[in-house]
Amino acid sequence: MKPSPSYLTINRHGTYYFRAVIPRPLRPLFNGQREIRRTLKTDSQRLARKRARQYAARFEAACDKVMSVAKRDELGLTEADYLEMMELFPDFSSPKDDSQPTEPILSNEEIEARQRRQEVARLLTGAHGRPIPSEHEALAEQLLELSRPYQPTELRAVLPKLRDELVLRSLRPVRDGAGAVETPQAGPSYDPAMADWTLYQVWEHQLERDRADTSSKGGQANHGGTLAERERLARVMTVLTQHKPVCQLTKKNWQAAYDNARMTKANAEASIDPPTQLGEILTNDPEELTGHERVRALIAFMKQIQAHARYLDLTTFRPDDVIIKPVEERKNKRSRDGVAFEDDDIEAIFSGYIYKGPIADGRTKAYPFWFWLPLVGYFTGARTNEIAQLDTADIRVVDGHPCFDFCADAVDAPEAKRIKTGEARQVPIHPRLVELGFLDYVDSQRQARQKKLFGDGLTYLSPRDNETKHNKEGWAKSAGKFFNEEPRGYLVTIGVHKPNDGKSIYSFRHTLITKLGHAKRNGEPLDKTIIQSIVGHTPEDMAGRHYDEGATVEQMLAALMLLPIPTAIQRLTGYQGDFVERFGDVLTKSIQSHRHRHARTV
Repeated sequence: MKPSPSYLTINRHGTYYFRAVIPRPLRPLFNGQREIRRTLKTDSQRLARKRARQYAARFEAACDKVMSVAKRDELGLTEADYLEMMELFPDFSSPKDDSQPTEPILSNEEIEARQRRQEVARLLTGAHGRPIPSEHEALAEQLLELSRPYQPTELRAVLPKLRDELVLRSLRPVRDGAGAVETPQAGPSYDPAMADWTLYQVWEHQLERDRADTSSKGGQANHGGTLAERERLARVMTVLTQHKPVCQLTKKNWQAAYDNARMTKANAEASIDPPTQLGEILTNDPEELTGHERVRALIAFMKQIQAHARYLDLTTFRPDDVIIKPVEERKNKRSRDGVAFEDDDIEAIFSGYIYKGPIADGRTKAYPFWFWLPLVGYFTGARTNEIAQLDTADIRVVDGHPCFDFCADAVDAPEAKRIKTGEARQVPIHPRLVELGFLDYVDSQRQARQKKLFGDGLTYLSPRDNETKHNKEGWAKSAGKFFNEEPRGYLVTIGVHKPNDGKSIYSFRHTLITKLGHAKRNGEPLDKTIIQSIVGHTPEDMAGRHYDEGATVEQMLAALMLLPIPTAIQRLTGYQGDFVERFGDVLTKSIQSHRHRHARTV
């Protein structure tokens, strides 16, 4: 019997393998591996010999091709040549032996490091998979260091530029004052005109690009409130980086800026000229810290501006190069739930240009919800959206008393009303509202066949992904914009609301809860369940949730009569005289224009 060829072996299970020794010059292609083996998937020696001869011929042809290239001292394999060889070679890896230790599983960092080195090797050798020559190892390390800010998928386009930059620097050595040659340092390549740009100038550049983009109707450039908020954030992040030019910011500077963003003080003023010092906007007092949502917005916007600076070649650092820990929810008196209005605030609100005195400059429109929404908020404590979404049909008589019927629509209804607790409630209309002409206003809306009670001037915020049940703002967004938004919001212009102070049109809810919580009848405090019934809070105990039917209309009205009526509200004469006659044609034209664009009739 003829002996088996040297390239044919059999394992202990009787399966034949092809075996070949890799020529020494080619072993670097296989990470120093000495031989390759491949299963022939048969226990028949005759069939194994036939398959092995085919593999041997292919293997020898591939090796001859590579060796001939090496002997001619050419550049090496092209990527096509290498891929052609890999069709044969990778399948020859030796089968795993249970007695040998298994290869450790690489971490994500190790996999990325291997990918980066392979891309550098591809650049320096001209082919994928070839080892980096020892004489190029120093250059490879420089390229790996310079390319760290870039993603592995970006390296194929970036590495040639970095290599050219290194070559140019080596040809133009920099000398210091003593004539000694300084070691070139890696740095961004940017327009010299941007050398002094801080993050504020980077934001301005981004803003100009947004303004030049006429294809988009949204964005900061086309939204006054968003623009004002972004400008404020740009000033804050400039202070966080201590007004340094972006091209001079090191990795430590970026890390410190993101860390300090978590320690910013609520209501702190950040100025560009004169420059605010970093310590002036930072605090360690939990009660003085900016709310978690605003901190998250600041960090997110700073990432965006950093990305734009990187686009301008002002920095090579990405947000992923630093550690940005999640911002935990913060509970303090300025949390998103807000705070109650002080007595002085209430006097200012009902003494402002909506109710008396000259109309504010620049106001070319006026709508009824300006007058009624704060008043209804004060006398009901209802959520802003609950008031803004009221239909004319939601004002009805219950047990002999005119009431607000705060109720929700079906989730699939167009422009659906929603209630946070999901349960409808009827709240009696305070007699002072009736005296001011509220029921007359309701009748006028019904006669005009208007579906929405305060629809003139308000628009519905469409839900995300056209899923009505996920809409959380509905009609409240446009109402909140008029009252709360900088710089022209009503509460802002009369000095009641400042950024991060927790005060907004929603604060009337906290005001009613606070005042009724302090009110007493016959020397006894009000039953807590009555207040819960008025504002629509879910009862805290099981008995209240499942067995108590809630306060009656008479009980709620009696409680509301204990509300103190502010002096400013006592001075009001009525909707017609205090608002309609004062705003005149501006009000009439505004209503007509809005109904023409947003017709909602019954």
